[in-house]
Formats: sequence, C-alpha cells, structure tokens
Amino acid sequence: MISDYTQAYSELALVNSSVDTRRFNLSVSRMNVPHGHLASDEEVIEKCRRCESQLLILRYPTNRVQLANRLALGSEQVIFQADTLVYFSKDLGSKSADSTNSQNFNDWNFRKADVSDNYEIQKLSEIIFEDYPNHYRANSHLRSEDIRDGYVEWAQVGLLDPKKLTVVVEDRSAKKVGFALVAFDGDVAEIELNGIHPDAQGKGAYSSLLDWLANHLAERGVMKLCISTQIQNERVIHVWIRSGFNLEFSLNTVHLMRRN
Repeated sequence: MISDYTQAYSELALVNSSVDTRRFNLSVSRMNVPHGHLASDEEVIEKCRRCESQLLILRYPTNRVQLANRLALGSEQVIFQADTLVYFSKDLGSKSADSTNSQNFNDWNFRKADVSDNYEIQKLSEIIFEDYPNHYRANSHLRSEDIRDGYVEWAQVGLLDPKKLTVVVEDRSAKKVGFALVAFDGDVAEIELNGIHPDAQGKGAYSSLLDWLANHLAERGVMKLCISTQIQNERVIHVWIRSGFNLEFSLNTVHLMRRN
C-alpha cells in the first residue's frame, strides 16, 4: 500500500518475493525506499549489491535523481529503469454521500463481489490486464503470459481476502464489465486493482466506479482514497484528475539482474 512509501522511519529491508519467484521461475527480491527515508544513496546501493537474488525490484522516490547513475557505476548487475509509478489520492473526509461528478449511477450497477464471482473476475482480469504496461513488461526475461497471470491471481486472492473489498461493475443487462479491488489501512483505502472491459470503455463506467467507491468508502469512515499507475497511463490519469484525485508523489522502479 501507499504506506510502504511514506513510512520514512521504517526499516530499509530486502524482502524475498516468494510469489514472483514461483511465477517467473527465478529468485526475486524487492526493496522499497520510502519518501524522506534517512538512508543515503550509498546505503541503498550497498544493500542492492548484497542481494543474491537473480532479480531485485527496487522502488525509490524520483527526487533521488543520482541514485540510478550511482547504482550503475562499477556494478556487476544488469540495471535498467523499468517504469515510473505515480500515486494519486482523494480526500473523502468532507465528501457528501449523495455527491457525484460523473453520469448517473443508474446507468451502472455496483455491488460487493463474493466467491461466486470468482470465474467472472478471472475472465475480466485476463482481458483487462492482457497487455497492461508495467515494470514487469520492461524485462525481456519475464514471460508476458506469466505477467498477465500475476494480475489474475492478485484479483482472485483479493476477492477471497475478508480484509479487502472487491466491487463488481454491471451494465443494465447485469453483464459484468469491470471490477475494483480495495485494500484498507486504518482510515486510508487504496484501489489496488481496477479496470473496465474494453467493450465497455468510453461510456462512463470507470468514472462512475470511482465516484461510487468514493461515496461508499466515505460512508464507511474512510478519510483518504489512494490509487497508482505507470506515468504513461495518461488516459486513466486524466479520469482521476476529473474525479478529484491529486498527485501525491512519484517513484522510479529499477530492475537489477545478476549476470549469468
């Protein structure tokens, strides 16, 4: 969640990613550097150099402008920037429960998903994330179908997690055209995954989903709603801005791979 990048006094730790290791059939670790963390670039670099995984996924604030260059100097690893992630947020503290910014909710039906929706969530995820641009796709060592399947698994595991909320979007004929997976951390919520089937895009379903979620979560006492994407996903970012989201911060994602 967003807290991974805002807890400046948390431990700067290398974490083995068992999920990615199993999916891509190579050892994968992750390290997130929060905003304002006291660790110097040199300390970050030293931890990266000590990582023994075949792939290390490093995320750090974009204001550390020299870090990528310093990582590459004298390194025995293959290093490349894989994406830039942007985080947006919306204040729900003063939101009126009956306020909307998009078309009428009557055009779409929104409901909490349950286990009976698993198959439809799987199929929607396969289509929505088939070619979704992300840091994994910048790495030629990772298979495209494995990347897509990672999003499908994420959606299905989230659906079964009682601490998370999955919302399904249906059109007037009750056909499922999209979904959103929401995680919670105190009075902060984050949309982890979301998307609309290509056949239903451009008709207001996504902006209506964002507005419905904002209203629903405000009623649940959520004060802040967060969401993130790659910076090149301009179309979605424009929708967020129209729906009242503001830029929080940006992060560079770098892949470091051991040479064979």
